[in-house]
Amino acid sequence: MHESIELIEKLVNGIDTFNRLRKQEIEIGVTPKQEVYREDKVVLYHFQSQPENLFNIPILIVYALVNRPYIVDLQEGRSLVANLLNLGLDIYLIDWGYPNQDDRWLTIDKYINGYINNCVDIIRDLPPTSADWLKAGD
Repeated sequence: MHESIELIEKLVNGIDTFNRLRKQEIEIGVTPKQEVYREDKVVLYHFQSQPENLFNIPILIVYALVNRPYIVDLQEGRSLVANLLNLGLDIYLIDWGYPNQDDRWLTIDKYINGYINNCVDIIRDLPPTSADWLKAGD
């Protein structure tokens, strides 16, 4: 019985906390990024590399079609992207956008051999990041 009361109290406190949160207080996707390519609803972002970028190998994050890509960059201090950048990696991310009726005939082949392939081509053809230019001068 005591456990049930404790659980109900936790639920009420959680709901109260949730109700006090205002949408503008929650900022997601805070790591600086730049759109480098767009095709249909697909957007390829490049995250701002750290000046002490150690590796010249780009990492492309291809997030699930049904989830939102900001999950990998939730908040300051809770960001996979920021942690990867701090490790010296050059990070790109595909945002699939929000599908609608117009996308009903898209096949997995179009996503893989079309959109992803085009994003890889764009990354491969981009000039080195500013951090790479700094390393080249050493």
